[in-house]
Amino acid sequence: MNSTVRVSNPFWIDEKHDFISSLQTHPRIIHADLPTNNDEYDIVIIGTGLSGVACAYWLRKLYPVERFPRILLLEKNARPCSGASGRNGGFLWPSYDYIAGYVEDYGYENACQWVEFQHENIRAIAEAVEENQIDCEININRGNVALARNEEELENINKSYEIVKDYIGKHPKTKMSLDNLELWDHQKCQEMLHSEKFIGGMFMRESGTVWVAKLVYGLLKYCLEQAGVDLMTQSKVIRIEDSKKVFLENGRVILAHQAIVHATNAYAVEYLDFVRGKIIPTRGQCSRSKPIETIFWPFGLSARDGREYYHQSPIDGRITLGGCRWRSPDTENNNQNDSEINDLIREEHERFFAKWHPGIAMKNHTVEIEQEWTGIMAFTVDELPLIGPLPGDNHQFLLCGYNGEKIFFRSEF
Repeated sequence: MNSTVRVSNPFWIDEKHDFISSLQTHPRIIHADLPTNNDEYDIVIIGTGLSGVACAYWLRKLYPVERFPRILLLEKNARPCSGASGRNGGFLWPSYDYIAGYVEDYGYENACQWVEFQHENIRAIAEAVEENQIDCEININRGNVALARNEEELENINKSYEIVKDYIGKHPKTKMSLDNLELWDHQKCQEMLHSEKFIGGMFMRESGTVWVAKLVYGLLKYCLEQAGVDLMTQSKVIRIEDSKKVFLENGRVILAHQAIVHATNAYAVEYLDFVRGKIIPTRGQCSRSKPIETIFWPFGLSARDGREYYHQSPIDGRITLGGCRWRSPDTENNNQNDSEINDLIREEHERFFAKWHPGIAMKNHTVEIEQEWTGIMAFTVDELPLIGPLPGDNHQFLLCGYNGEKIFFRSEF
């Protein structure tokens, strides 16, 4: 029997979108196979997802051009934002619901400061979007609800709420606020979710969603309008030598006189010895439904401690669903193939809403998959990100190993 391989086709970076095609002819975008007059730069940033482009953005925002006259962004594919930043679920979601777990792993103060940091960065994203007039469908006030299906999950959510309450009482200057959080009981879940399957949850008001690829392209457009910033595509990095020579697959060598920034997340394992054995490339999967006339939830939702998550577009009613890696536990770790779909996970996506939100069918609606895709996350062996200078090398810097979270927002598959 011949098996059909389903192709991964990420909605967020589909070539049909105008914002993708409109940037491709920008004069500051260089193809790696085309010659240039000068391959020497002050800063070389490897990766053009949110981390890499945000790094270039802030270098130009915070420092005079004379400090770093020439900055180069390297993208191994034909267009920027082709990796995880173009393939996620699009949540802006500080992890208030999981703070009890953070306390257990990292201690009370670290856990609370970490979630507060996430929340502050969501606000910073919204400010950057407004300042640069980026059309990325951002909404940090639609809210997200973390749902509990069993008593253990509900207990963790309630513990998290009590920890936040306690922290606010001990730290009056904190920007955390209980006004941002609301605990839901079973009855409230039934009213709001078209389902009796959830026994409680935590609603987070100041959180929401964003089209991450549009955000990245908007920031990139700003960067390319600044003096001395270039982007090189089809420039796959194969090794680094002497902390300043960046070797590309086509034989080209780029010199970085001041710093190299590794903003490639899971793909860093392809060329950087230090992260091998520390980063575990992990494939996740998302799907997007056909349009639905009825808007069932104006907010985002998550379950299974954030490992399943979904939201509905207020524009056309399409539902984006991510997660369900548990359905195929032996295939997705150490997997960097984002060109194919896992059929077992797809089956779980197909039955997900009939199983957990039967009220949708009672209203004569079905959720049918229209588009689906995979993407690669970078989990680390100690579940901590790799951020900062490469040990023993003040010329190279790491921005990777996010464990399904993008420093300032949850972007899990």
